[in-house]
Amino acid sequence: ETPAESVAPSEAPAETPAEAEVPQPEDGAKLTLWGAADDQEMLTQMADAFKTKYADKNIEITLRVNGEDTAKDEVQKDLDAAADVFSIAHDQLGSLVQSGAIYENTLFAKNVTDNDSDGAITAATYDGKIYGYPSASETYFLYYDTSIFKAEDVASLNTILDAQVPDGVTKFGFDMGNAYFSGAFFLTNDCQLFGETGADETVCTFNNAGGLEMANFIAGLKAKGAAALDDAAAGTQFEAGKLGAYVGGPWKAADYKKFLGDRYGVAKLPTINTGSADKQMKSFAGYKLYCVKSNTQYPVAAMTLADFLTNEENQIKRFEMRQLLPTNKTAASNEKVTSDATVAATLAQLEFGVAMPSVPKMSNFWTPTGAFTKDAFDGNIQAADMQAKLDSLVSDILQ
Repeated sequence: ETPAESVAPSEAPAETPAEAEVPQPEDGAKLTLWGAADDQEMLTQMADAFKTKYADKNIEITLRVNGEDTAKDEVQKDLDAAADVFSIAHDQLGSLVQSGAIYENTLFAKNVTDNDSDGAITAATYDGKIYGYPSASETYFLYYDTSIFKAEDVASLNTILDAQVPDGVTKFGFDMGNAYFSGAFFLTNDCQLFGETGADETVCTFNNAGGLEMANFIAGLKAKGAAALDDAAAGTQFEAGKLGAYVGGPWKAADYKKFLGDRYGVAKLPTINTGSADKQMKSFAGYKLYCVKSNTQYPVAAMTLADFLTNEENQIKRFEMRQLLPTNKTAASNEKVTSDATVAATLAQLEFGVAMPSVPKMSNFWTPTGAFTKDAFDGNIQAADMQAKLDSLVSDILQ
């Protein structure tokens, strides 16, 4: 048998010398696998397929319910009692690596770098080493009312804001006080949050020339027909036919489909031109990672299982059973995945997604950034004070 491949087993090629060097799982390995309650049926099927694939190894897999929201705390509370393989939200990786709880991905890092999206690779990496096995991704995108805007209109925020719309219609809605969304304005203009890869806690360049240009752009949005809206307010306005476009996440798709009916449109985020050139709007992206605990008794079997759970075939299965979006590039382009318009828009935006940094100082980012972008949008910061306010924001983030 070859190790878990990025192609479905039916297409697996003959073993190459490089693959032959990957050690086989330990005989009689006994592994515990944690996953969310909603993942149990899916994981049972995947675990059974893994045991069949390595039938000659007599591997036992015990499933337990422990989701991404609780796994990190449980692992750090008692590493001995923790599962050999478990799933986390990627922004928890740094803390787990720093506490010595994670086994480095020494066998299948190449599968990650060869097959996964750039954002997923970044999410699985800490301090230059790959620890995680990416399984799913999430970001936000643009919802729009097709009776107000055509697809070509929503490709550019400047086009949206320059459009003529009926009286009483808000052209563009955005949750200006939520840094998960608004922080991406700065990333779009090539500012860095914790350095180039999000791992340097000494670097934030939101106060450079690009940051100042973007802050002034945000300050001018309201006069051009944009409004600060949250998800609920956007839904109310969509239903009333009073909102042209809104930046939101996949968790609202069902509601907005219901409100908009045959007026439902989705697209990747628009480009923005702050004066110099059109730049594709970036977004924060979140990833789910499987990890192996550092003191597992069966490291080869555990790593092989983590790799198997995240291969191309199982990422498509994860989408079919749980509607979780693939990080594997081939799986993400599979027709089963891309045939849904909302999914296609999310995947198109994930090409420009920036993995949320997992460094501890990320906790300093949310509140001051959301407050700054809302103040700038509301006109509470004078142009002459903008640079000083940006300097103060960066100081708060890096403190």
